[in-house]
Amino acid sequence: MHVQSFIGKVSITGLQQMDHQINEWLDRTQVRPIQIKQSFGSDIHHDGRGREPIVVITVWFENP
Repeated sequence: MHVQSFIGKVSITGLQQMDHQINEWLDRTQVRPIQIKQSFGSDIHHDGRGREPIVVITVWFENP
C-alpha cells in the first residue's frame, strides 16, 4: 500500500483547486484508493504575517 498527500487552503477556491489536483492525479495514475483521510491545521501565510487554515487529504492506495 502507498500514500499520496494533498495540501490546500481552506477556501472555496483552494478546495476547488485541490479537487482538480486530486481528480487529475486519480485519472493519471489509475490507482485504487483504499482509504481517504482528511485533517485540518494551519500554516504560516506566504507573506509571513500570520497563519492560515489548511486541509490535508491523504489517499492510501494500491497500484493497478
